Amino acid sequence: MTTRKDKTIIAVSAGQETPKKADNIINRHVRYLNYGLLGLVTLLKEQLGINIIMIQGNYDSPEMVLNKLCLSGLDIERDCECFLLSIPSVYSIPWCQKFCKLIKSCYGKKIIAGGRWVVDSNPTWIRSKLRFVDLIIEGFGERRLAELFQPVDKHIEVPSGESKVFDTLNYELLIDFLKYQPSIEVSRGCGSGCSFCADKNTKRLSNKPTNMIVKELDYLETLFDNFSVYFEAPHFNFQRDWVEEFYMRMLLRKVQPAWRCTTRVEAIPINQLEKLSKTGLKVLDIGLESASKKQLIAMKKTREPEKYLNIAEEILYECQRNNIWVKLNILLYAGETPQTVKETELWLLKHKNLIKSVSVGGLVYYKNMGNASELSALGASIPETENIEETGYAKLNLSPKINYKDAENIATEISRRIITKQNYFDVKSISYFERGYTFEQFEKDIEQCDKNSLPFAID
Repeated sequence: MTTRKDKTIIAVSAGQETPKKADNIINRHVRYLNYGLLGLVTLLKEQLGINIIMIQGNYDSPEMVLNKLCLSGLDIERDCECFLLSIPSVYSIPWCQKFCKLIKSCYGKKIIAGGRWVVDSNPTWIRSKLRFVDLIIEGFGERRLAELFQPVDKHIEVPSGESKVFDTLNYELLIDFLKYQPSIEVSRGCGSGCSFCADKNTKRLSNKPTNMIVKELDYLETLFDNFSVYFEAPHFNFQRDWVEEFYMRMLLRKVQPAWRCTTRVEAIPINQLEKLSKTGLKVLDIGLESASKKQLIAMKKTREPEKYLNIAEEILYECQRNNIWVKLNILLYAGETPQTVKETELWLLKHKNLIKSVSVGGLVYYKNMGNASELSALGASIPETENIEETGYAKLNLSPKINYKDAENIATEISRRIITKQNYFDVKSISYFERGYTFEQFEKDIEQCDKNSLPFAID
């Protein structure tokens, strides 16, 4: 399809009815940018000249999102060509169902949906859940959307998302963009083979050139005051030459905004952390996953768990020396036992003073993971109370000794033994909490929360 020049495409990042974790006022202040959709919106606007705007659902109802669109000056009935619906999580499906029904009943507009993590290998199931959607796009959306909306009077070759990251993101196309901490896409893919990861077989792209990243930082400084940046990559790879070049470029800048990224233990160059700190690196999200040697092997995280944990320890000490905060991601995996949990907990407590924060959770099985037999062989099972065909996911009993409710309780207990209230706020304030959310507001919000829903220590 082509678009009329007087019409506007409305791109919507689907919201959720409740946060994935505890539904409390603090979690509802999270405003994580859907940078993938913003990249597609930017591409359609700047390369194809299409009128397009973007809005994120967050935890607003579909009715509230449509109201915000109207308040922005858009007459949906008159001005809208169609809707692009990005589904960032399977937890967004109930929200999407209500939103699509509302769009069709009120406006009758065409709806095109996508979302690689949810849709890929799952299109039939998605269609059964979203019957008001007209077209579902699998995989990276760059080429497919360009084909759909390319004006008849021009032809532009658009690279596939498998081969190229977004050059830039145009934040002014996003309604309420000043509420979001910005992102810069640095790489895509991982390919490290961890059994629980959706990107385990996706080839990792080389990092975006450093001059392009600095150019994006210059652009962000024209829009935001006092901002931090998420350098987006499923597995941030600190290539030595890239680090050296980025360090030299950042030294020439007057300001180095705080940035964070997600990476793996074995990818972190310990001898370059001092230079990375001087470029503004403030938070390392590290996928440690476990400190149980048995579980590290089971999840295919490493073949040498003792060496792996020694390296992780070195990283923690060096990060502390260079004032880099570390948030460790911990996954309670299939086959977990009280003994393996204790091994991980003891390791974390031993290094508590070196760890700024943790994110601990039990393994969740999604319809398109494809490794059910492997997890079953390790002792995991789907509880009778879980209906994966209905929801698209299931919390797992990790073993005969640890069911999914046990896993939730264990995750909360470990988190509270590691995270302080201040540290939790500090880490979330870089790229997660909405801009302008203060510690004073945070403390007031704590008083409104069920204290059992909080993953940090109150005292």
